[in-house]
Amino acid sequence: MATALAAPAYEAPALAWSTEVAERAEVVWWAVYVGFAFAVAMAYATYCTAVGGSPEISLTWRGFKVACHR
Repeated sequence: MATALAAPAYEAPALAWSTEVAERAEVVWWAVYVGFAFAVAMAYATYCTAVGGSPEISLTWRGFKVACHR
């Protein structure tokens, strides 16, 4: 005898890709770019210190500015 309230068979949820992933990727690339620029600025500041200078790092709208004062 079959029951009228039988549970439907389980169906796994489908993966849905949205356009939101592309927007997150842009944020990730921006963070990588800024991180790389900061690493280059720190490397130059370290070089400046190694040759006897005094580095000064500032963040401007155009990027990081490193000045080496001797």
